[in-house]
Amino acid sequence: MKNHSLISKIALATCLLFTTTLAQAQLDIDIDLGKAKWYEDPKIWIGVAIFLVVLAFIARGKKA
Repeated sequence: MKNHSLISKIALATCLLFTTTLAQAQLDIDIDLGKAKWYEDPKIWIGVAIFLVVLAFIARGKKA
C-alpha cells in the first residue's frame, strides 16, 4: 500500500511540474527594441513596385 502512495505522489508531482511549465511558457514576453519591421520600410515597397512594373514590361514584350 505504501508503494502505491509513493507512485501516486510522484505522478502528482510530475503532473504539477508539467502544468507549471506549460503555464509559464504561455507568458507574453515582448522584446521589441523599437526597430521597424522590414515590411514597414517604404523603400522596400517602392523597390517591389518598381520590380513588378519592370516584370510586367518584360512579360508584355514576350509575345510569341
